[in-house]
Formats: sequence, structure tokens, C-alpha cells
Amino acid sequence: MSLKAIILGALVVLAVVCGAPYSIWMVRSSEITWSYFPTSVGFCFIALFLLNLLLKRLNSPLTIRPPEWAIIVCMGLAATGIPTFIVGTLLAIISSPYYGATPENDWEGNIHSFLPDWLVPSPEGEAMRHFYEGLPSGQGIPFEVWVGPLFWWLSLIFAIYFICFCMVVIFRRQWAENERLVFPLMEMPRLLIDDQGQSILRSKLFWAGCALPLGMILFNLIGFFYLGFPQINFHHPITIQLSREFPTITLMLYFPVIGFMYLVSSSVSLSIIVFYVVAVVQEGITNRIGYDVTRPDAFVWGMQSLSWQAWGGFVAMVAISLWMARRHLIDVFRSVFMGQDTVDDREEMISYRTAVYGFLLALLYVVGWLWKSGMDLNIALLFITGVLVAYYGITRLVVQAGIYYLTTPVGAQAFTLAITGTGVGGNNLVALGLSYAWFGDVQSVFMPAAAHGARLAEVYRLRRGMAWALGLAVALGFVANIYFVLSLCYKYGAGNFGSWYFTAGGGAGGMAFDGVIRHFNDPWLTDWNKLSYFGIGGVVYSVLALCQYRFHWWPLSPVGIAVAPLWMTRYIAFSVFLAWVSKSAIMRYGGVRAYRTARPFFMGLIAGYFLGVGISYCVDIIWFMGDGHVYFHG
Repeated sequence: MSLKAIILGALVVLAVVCGAPYSIWMVRSSEITWSYFPTSVGFCFIALFLLNLLLKRLNSPLTIRPPEWAIIVCMGLAATGIPTFIVGTLLAIISSPYYGATPENDWEGNIHSFLPDWLVPSPEGEAMRHFYEGLPSGQGIPFEVWVGPLFWWLSLIFAIYFICFCMVVIFRRQWAENERLVFPLMEMPRLLIDDQGQSILRSKLFWAGCALPLGMILFNLIGFFYLGFPQINFHHPITIQLSREFPTITLMLYFPVIGFMYLVSSSVSLSIIVFYVVAVVQEGITNRIGYDVTRPDAFVWGMQSLSWQAWGGFVAMVAISLWMARRHLIDVFRSVFMGQDTVDDREEMISYRTAVYGFLLALLYVVGWLWKSGMDLNIALLFITGVLVAYYGITRLVVQAGIYYLTTPVGAQAFTLAITGTGVGGNNLVALGLSYAWFGDVQSVFMPAAAHGARLAEVYRLRRGMAWALGLAVALGFVANIYFVLSLCYKYGAGNFGSWYFTAGGGAGGMAFDGVIRHFNDPWLTDWNKLSYFGIGGVVYSVLALCQYRFHWWPLSPVGIAVAPLWMTRYIAFSVFLAWVSKSAIMRYGGVRAYRTARPFFMGLIAGYFLGVGISYCVDIIWFMGDGHVYFHG
């Protein structure tokens, strides 16, 4: 770990945490942090790589070495979830309960009495009104209103991040060495990092793949300046419907998905396609006969019933993964608690002893925090269990299946209330509503970034250095992003961003607190309908997993069950299909050698898309501020 790598990594972090909110709320350009290797990090990586090629030609001592590249990439990935899905959601929710209260939503009568003062900015004065409407000329940002609540929220978030980091340390050897998971999202940067990318840069197929999305985007730039010039709308979805009442099937080219899914097992990509089609048919039939058995859940966009079925598969996947890791976990615990020399942790980012005790202490703090915020102890334990299952499952899907764009089927809050019912008291309901501030729209979470960091730390012998780099990226990212977003909000008014997050009385706050009001008005006991779907999904996943592990000829992975009804899957399914068709044809007619020969082309698709969207964003900043041009979530 060098000072140069840390400085460049810190610059990438600042570009991510400041560039993402500025893009969507000020420039109205592309959303660049919505995946597990997003455009923000990809563009910075490609731009630095091209600069490094120039420095190498000049024989400059500033040339970036492979371990330094690993630090830079992982610092950027660690920051991707901060701008929108943590800080954006957090500020939107904790700013809204007083400012957004109206006679119609009745937050004042039902919500306010249960709000902990130490978690929500004070309603006194004009601080929240100025947050949404902008400061009068000459006034400064009222940071003093935010310092107390943000301190406690950040203490919780940092504890959650540390728990995720410790889980990665504990499971890295199981994933990378025992199960030999492929970490597909690291393949493109690794090919460019190793030997300074000489092998892949000499490939004409790489440049052909790069030219395809980059050429389309650069061609579209002409139309930005000359109205009426033809556009290649590859990023605009085409929808088809199999029959009346059936969900539409979306056809859209998403080049990074094609590139990354080429690297994973064909059984995984086929599984996503098959179970997506099954989900469309199943949802269409139930819609046609009017059979809907679930109440709406926050941050679940369509296919409510099937989302619970997918959540059952998701939990079964986590349980099976933990069962497969049982021997490794026993060795770790013997090493930590009994002092036995059962496993070597010298290749880990921190020792197993630190990871296990750190996990337990941080978990204890989180449970205590949730209890203090209003949750009963049993509710807090059930909720945090759902959170950890979600984080572990997402990470598993990213490092095993290479799913680039992913969230959970349902949230831990909905899972908790499906088991306990909603008659748990206003203190629990409001505390669960507040928890959407950090566990709501679950995308770009930290744990996959930490897993990729652990993988690269092993490959490039970084170990403890990677741990410090990830910690610096998280701390710098939160401080810089909170300051930057608060500055934007008080200067321009968050209500003027045009973002659904900051809709007064609605948006993210409305999704959190209106759900609480629904539970007050329509209380119910344990929701056996949701749990029945959950059970079906778990059983089906388990049966398919058994077939996959027992029969070598079994063609279908069970992974698709856990992601089929997600709104993200609807957008990427066609690209997954193209990747599956391409890889299947190449393997069938050319074998492994042809697969390896074609790999640079698919890596080029990823690099070209990142470079093109980044250039388009820069053009929007200079010439089209406030009227930018959006490419699909990256």
C-alpha cells in the first residue's frame, strides 16, 4: 500500500460520493452508483488506466502498479452505496416526519410521539423548511441541528459496515479456496491490471467490444447538440406482453450485464432466464384469476406475492451456503475460542480473533441501538437477523453468480412483521419505519465491495493494507458526501431536485411512515399467506440445490428463484439471455479455447459502456446542466 494509491483511491471516492448526487439531482444525467461495479468507479478506473498507459510510455515513476490498482478500485467500490442508498435515503427520511406532516397523512397524531429526539433533527426553527426550500440569502447551513442525529445514525451504520467486513474475513477462505467462487466482477479490472493490460490490449476483439457501446453513445452525443439528429436508443426498453393481465417483458441492451454474465456458469444465466419467464407466467395467471394474497411492502415494486417466494429461495440459499461452510466455521471458532491451530489467518485482512470478537461486539452495539430506538429486544433480534441474511445473500449472489444489478426480494422490516404481525405497538412500528433510513432501497451495499477487496488483497498480497484502505474509503465517503449533500439541499432546496426521495409528505419518508400508518389502521396477526409463499420458495430452492449438487448433469442452478421477480431482473433479463446464447454457442462450436479467445470482446463491452456514459456525463455537466441525458442505471 503506497501513498500514491491512497491519494488516487481517495480521489475516486470523492468523485463517486460527490459525482453521483450531483448527476441525478443537479445535472439530471445518469445514475452512476446503482450496481456492484458501477459506472462511477468503472469510468474512473478506465480514465486512470489510459493515463497510466501514457505515463508508462513516458517512463514516469508515477506509473501505477498492480497492487495499487487493487487499492484504488476497492476504495471506489466501498463508496458506491453511500451517496444515494445510505445518505440520500437517511437525510430524506429523518428530515420528513415533521416537515412532511399534514392533516391527511396524520403523522403528527400517530408518529411524532414515538420519534426519539436523538435520531431526528429538531422541528423547532426553520432548519427543515430551509432544507427542502433553500436558505434565504446570507444565512449559513444549520449544521448544529444535524450533528447529534447524524452522529448516532453514523455510529449504527459504521457498526453495520464493520459487521459486514468481519463476515467477509470469516468467509473469504470458504468462498475463494474451498468453493472456488469466481468473483466475476473483478475479471475486467484484473485483466487490465495484470501485466499492465498488455495481453488484453493487443486483442482486436477487446477494441471491437469497446467500440460497440462507446460508438453508440458518442453517436448519440451529436443529437445532444443538433435536435432532430437520429439517436440509437439502445438504452430505452421495448416491452412486450404475452397476454392480458400478464406483466410486460422488457427488452433492453445493458452491455455491462452482457459482459459480466458471459463470465459465469451457463447454468446460472439460464436459471435467471427460465425463472424470470416462470415468474411472468405465474404472475399473469394469478392476475387473470384475481388471486392476490399479499399486502404491499415498502420498496417492493410489483410481483408482491412472488417476491415472498423469491425471499424464501433467498433465505434457503443463505442457509445452504452456511451449511456448506460448517467445517470452515468450526475451524475458525476452534481457533478463536479454544486456541487450536486449526486454520491459518495470515492471508486475511484482519485476524480471525479480531473478526469474530469484532462481529460479536458490533452486533451487540447494533441490537442495543435498535432497542434504544424503540424496538423490543425480540423485534430487534428478528430484524437484524433479516438484515444480515440480506447482506450475506446479496454478497453470495454477486461473487458467485456475477449478478451486477441486485437487491433483496423483500426487506427485513416486512419479514419481521410478517412473523410477528403488526400489533407490536407504535414504538416498534415507528422504529422499524425509521430503519428504512439505512436499510430500505437495498442496493450497492458495502459487503460485496469488502468481499472483492478481500479477494484482491489475497491475489496481490495486500492483507492488512486493504483493510485500512476500505476503512479510509468509508470514513471519507460518508463525511464528504454528507457535507456535500447538505450543502446542495440548503443552497437549492431538496424539494427542487425533482427526486422522489425528497417529496415532502411522500418520497422515501412517505414510504417509511405511511406504512406505519397503514399498520396502525389495519392491524393483522402473523401473515401466513406471505409466509406460505416464503415456504414454497424455500422448498423449491432446496430441491433444486440438492439436484444441482447431487447430479453432475443437472442443467439448472437454483439461483434464479431468488432474483426472478425483482424489478431489476426485468431490465437485465434480455441481456442475460444474450450472454447465455453467446456463451453457449461459443462453447458448443469452439470449446474452452474459443471461450477464452472471445472473453476480451465481452470485457470490451463493459469498458466501452463505462467510458461512454462517463463522457456523456461530462458533456452534460458542461453544456446541458439541469437538462442532462440519462443512460440506464449504472
